[in-house]
Amino acid sequence: MSFKALATRSLCARLLACALLAAACALPAQARSPQALALPTQAAVSSAFSPSGGALALVLQAIDQAHSSIQMAAYLFTSSDVARALVQAKKRGVQVQVLVDWKSNFDEDARYARHALGILRNAGIAVRSVDVYPIFHDKYMVIDRRTVQTGSFNYTYSAAHRNAENVLVVWNAPELAAQYLADWQHNWALSQPVVLPY
Repeated sequence: MSFKALATRSLCARLLACALLAAACALPAQARSPQALALPTQAAVSSAFSPSGGALALVLQAIDQAHSSIQMAAYLFTSSDVARALVQAKKRGVQVQVLVDWKSNFDEDARYARHALGILRNAGIAVRSVDVYPIFHDKYMVIDRRTVQTGSFNYTYSAAHRNAENVLVVWNAPELAAQYLADWQHNWALSQPVVLPY
């Protein structure tokens, strides 16, 4: 195996470990377990980076692979590309639900967020916002209850084209997806529907 292949595999393993740690930390204290989560043999990991390493393409690939459901948690959402991909998923019959931070998307200069979230709302996608934390800093998707996309990547133009960001997709890992989904459902219950003024 080449050095580059070993380095890539090692990086993927480290990113996966970070994703698993983030999932464990996201659970309420009484639900946390110090046990490591074993991934099933059919699980696979993909990683990408931005600004020029394919991060946006991997996010869009994950959305395009959805068959039944996408639950998204987003600190900041301004990407028209991601919004259009989610609308296309809804048109394919995928249930799409988006949860965003209130402050970063509505309380500050948020014209781009309002535009991108308006694309979702106009397509009939459920969009809710969270304002019970100083910031709702999550950035992940649970896809078909078996795949998780996570990383530092905000769903923004800047994350795709300007910032140094990372995206990690853990495919076919239903137990990991269940942990992320439990966190998402907890925060969905704390959120309010987004109503845009137009």
